[in-house]
Amino acid sequence: MSDNDRMIRLETDMAYLQDMVRELNDIVAQQQAMLTKLEKQNESLNKRIEDMDTEARPNRRPPHY
Repeated sequence: MSDNDRMIRLETDMAYLQDMVRELNDIVAQQQAMLTKLEKQNESLNKRIEDMDTEARPNRRPPHY
């Protein structure tokens, strides 16, 4: 294999690797956006659960006291 053939092979491999890195970066960015969205939903649901729990157990005595 000549030096020119090796150089072409290296450049080709480098182009494929750069493309793969771009694709992986896009996937990571999408996953981060989804994670952020899910974290917000989780916080919202936790707050709703806390609010429901507070409503279910008011801080007053039952009427028979």
